[in-house]
Amino acid sequence: MTGPGRGRRTAGLFAPAAGSRPAVVAGLGNGVAISVLLLAGVAAGNAAAGAWAALGAYVTAFTNKGGPRGPRTRHLLVAAVVNAAMFWVGVWTIPLVPLTGLVLTVLVFLASMGSAVHPVLERLGTMPATALLVAAGSTTAGVDMEYATLLVLAGGLWYAAATAVLTPPARLRDVLAHVAQPYRLIGRHLTALAPVSTTPPDAPDAPGDPARPQRTAHGAARRRSAADPAPPHVTVGTVHPDTTAALRRAEGATRELRGPRGDEHLADLTDPLVRHAVTLADLTTALAATGPPPPAVRAPYATLTDAVGRQLCRLADVLTRRRQVTDSAGGDPVPGLGPLEEACDRMRAEMPAGAHTYAEMARAGRQRRLLERITATLAEARAEARTLALLAATPLSAPPARPVRLDGARLRDAMTLRSGAFRHALRATVVSGAVFALVHWAALPHGEWAVLAVLRVMRPQYAVTRERVAQRVIGNVVGGTCAAVLIAAVHEPAALSLILFVVITVGFTLRPVNYAFWVVFGTPLVLLIGDVSHPGSWLDAAFRIAMTLLGTAAALVGSRLLWPSWEHPRLDTETTNARQACAAYLDTTLRSLSHDGPRDDTDPGPDVRRARTTAEKALAQAAATSRHAHREPGHDRAALDRAATTVDALTTLNLLVAALATHRTPRTARIPALAAYTDHAGPALADASPEVSRRHADALTDALDVMSLHLEELHVRRHEELATGRTGDTPARAAIRENGPVVELLQAIAAVVDDARARPRQETTAPGP
Repeated sequence: MTGPGRGRRTAGLFAPAAGSRPAVVAGLGNGVAISVLLLAGVAAGNAAAGAWAALGAYVTAFTNKGGPRGPRTRHLLVAAVVNAAMFWVGVWTIPLVPLTGLVLTVLVFLASMGSAVHPVLERLGTMPATALLVAAGSTTAGVDMEYATLLVLAGGLWYAAATAVLTPPARLRDVLAHVAQPYRLIGRHLTALAPVSTTPPDAPDAPGDPARPQRTAHGAARRRSAADPAPPHVTVGTVHPDTTAALRRAEGATRELRGPRGDEHLADLTDPLVRHAVTLADLTTALAATGPPPPAVRAPYATLTDAVGRQLCRLADVLTRRRQVTDSAGGDPVPGLGPLEEACDRMRAEMPAGAHTYAEMARAGRQRRLLERITATLAEARAEARTLALLAATPLSAPPARPVRLDGARLRDAMTLRSGAFRHALRATVVSGAVFALVHWAALPHGEWAVLAVLRVMRPQYAVTRERVAQRVIGNVVGGTCAAVLIAAVHEPAALSLILFVVITVGFTLRPVNYAFWVVFGTPLVLLIGDVSHPGSWLDAAFRIAMTLLGTAAALVGSRLLWPSWEHPRLDTETTNARQACAAYLDTTLRSLSHDGPRDDTDPGPDVRRARTTAEKALAQAAATSRHAHREPGHDRAALDRAATTVDALTTLNLLVAALATHRTPRTARIPALAAYTDHAGPALADASPEVSRRHADALTDALDVMSLHLEELHVRRHEELATGRTGDTPARAAIRENGPVVELLQAIAAVVDDARARPRQETTAPGP
């Protein structure tokens, strides 16, 4: 791999996780709740006691999975007691190394099985095993470990109580935080269109950009006259895929308001705001699909898109109470279209003199109309946001407690090698037990860190394990080196405690953003806590880094060799499912366009919404499988690349279909050959037979020929009208205005369908062991 390629992959290890921004505040609270114990120890003149208590809070904090305050506090109390109990077991079993190893393997197996055995085990995770290993590794320091056990218990109980106090009761603002996120993302994407608009309109597409269809597979598009040039390239690359995930989270949060936690009144208020976010996302996609604006309207277009984008971000700030609620829900009025409308009027007046082409004028008008709809939707959303922001403090009822029982039938089904959870549990148990036996047999210093590395990086998927190995190694080397420097330079426990206060607070704040950030801060955190309780040498940090390398290497080898769960055998199935789901979404949307009757342009209907959600879920699953498969050992890289190309094409297709739905008008149903296009588009994408799929694709080309010729006739008629001075809104002009963008999007969709169609399968080489 080239240097730049390696750099991009390394940078990707530190990429923020989707939806992590709201969790940063909770991470900050976690850091303060843990680190305040260190300051308490310093104030009491016993920094070591504060360090042990902070360690108890630390392992308990990792069992905090969120949720309503009451049930979460009960789970944290249970975790504090269990972790302290395992710490005590580690203290008393270390003279009997086989017994310690047996307890460890049982804890690892139960943690890896998780909810298949009991939901409480899933919440506890590997923290009981961590407490056991920390105690086993600390008994050689001559510390009163019974006293340390009590401090660990006290620290865990303190964290549970502090979290309950610091966490406010559930209120509507918790839901609004999820609703605000898509508005913020859409605002940023819309603002990003402003600098894109400075690109010359005749600039070629960026090579290699999978979001830009580079061609049209239709004869009629190549036969268009010079007076009616081909439509601009359709690009949807400015719309970030995270918007889709944010919209789904917002829908899920508002859906809960119709359950036991909320009420119908609040749900009726929040649902329209989520629908407006969906509409804005689709309109932004449609605006990006029009391409760069003509030079004559470039400046007002850039100014308006930037202003609207900023207003959307301010709306999100109002919902999250980052800004004070005012009468205009954001302070500034909704941007007007005046300068853009004046620029379009000047274009229309100058066009008969040959200053602009008709295609440029039509594109500018299309962009103006989309921005008009965006600003109108923004105005409605701002009014609703103001109402909801004033109700943000409305309390939500706690959900009823659900009885948790051991499901014997589910457990029996999971205890087979066909179960991925069971294979992962066996893998983690064998590798952690083997590493534990190795480090004790070889008497390696700080060997528990090797076992801890196994527990932290090993995941059911080999690709995820490999990624976490890279993150832990990089973070451990960086963090461990910094810790070694601090251990060598700072010998005062009080000073170390103050440093730890900063490290813990920053580490837990960044933990939700990316695991790699946590490792960078978490490594010196544990090292320095240990140095406060029993000061050691900076060489301890070097030994622990070496043990981390040993453990991560063992985890990677074990994931490769022991009952592996490969993703690439499932890739073809997942890709096929995504292609069929996207085909169903395309077919449903096209049939909604063909429906000639009353319609709501802002609501595509429940059938389209359901088809879209299904397609997005299937596509997200296929994309995740594709990412994992590319990191797995295998010989047929070309097959994996073809699947990734198909996933990219389907992603573009979904965006184009969403843009298409924004152009529904009564006139759309009368586009010639639209019915034929509708009959063949879905089968061209979904049919597994390449021959049948090719016939459907040819039928699409024929339908587009008819549409393009119809559009060409309209352009010719409109040129004749303009030559005779008919500048008003004639039927030809209205047909071009409403049907032109639909035909162009149908052309782009057909090109993407051709890229995503089923291809003949080739023989693939079996994956590595």
